[in-house]
This record gives sequence, structure tokens and C-alpha cells, in this order.
Amino acid sequence: MSRLVTLDTIDHGPVTFDCPAWCIGHGWQVGAGIGRNDITHNSVRVKTVVNTEQHGLLPLLAGRVSWAPFAELFPLVDVEMYLQNSLPAEDITKVAQGLRSAAIRLERLAAEAIRLRGEVL
Repeated sequence: MSRLVTLDTIDHGPVTFDCPAWCIGHGWQVGAGIGRNDITHNSVRVKTVVNTEQHGLLPLLAGRVSWAPFAELFPLVDVEMYLQNSLPAEDITKVAQGLRSAAIRLERLAAEAIRLRGEVL
């Protein structure tokens, strides 16, 4: 189910568009001085963390489906990778397990973006 949203843009004035059900909303873009091509739908973030002995919880990766309908033909997957640490060898097994979990989550996000592409095109 989509809903109509209107945002004020600096280049096209008020722009009204359909917001897909998977989008978390556009409150973060209200009053941000955006152009029409900056209007972006974002899904919830999918995160992967690893619990290490030395550093505790470390974020590994976050991803989400994202689509700027006035600038992109179809939804994409945004990926942020965080881990840049020197870790004891004992923690590397945990990091590797976290990366395998992250890979599964990324594959699911990609499948969802491909499914949503069919709705857009």
C-alpha cells in the first residue's frame, strides 16, 4: 500500500509522490533544502554486529533498500561496512561468523530490491 507524500524542494517547489509501503518515511527530508532528485525512499536498516572479547559489541555492517525515484530507475541496496580493528586471533572466528550472517542479510536485501524493481518498472 502506498501513500501520497508532499515535500518542498528547492528546484521544483512542492513535489507530491507515492511513497511505497516499505519506506520508513520522509521526516528526515522535511525542511532539509533538498532538490527533487534528492527525494529518497529508505527501508528499515538491517544490521550485523559481532560480540568480541576485547572490544565487546562491534558493528560489522548495515544495509537497506533505497530508491530515489526521480534520479534512479529502480531500488538499490545501500551498504555500510564498519569493522576496521586489530583483533586477537580468538575473536576472528566470531568476526567470520558475523560476516557469514551479514552475507545472508545482504542476499535477502538484494532479493527484496529485485522484487521491488518488478513493482517499479
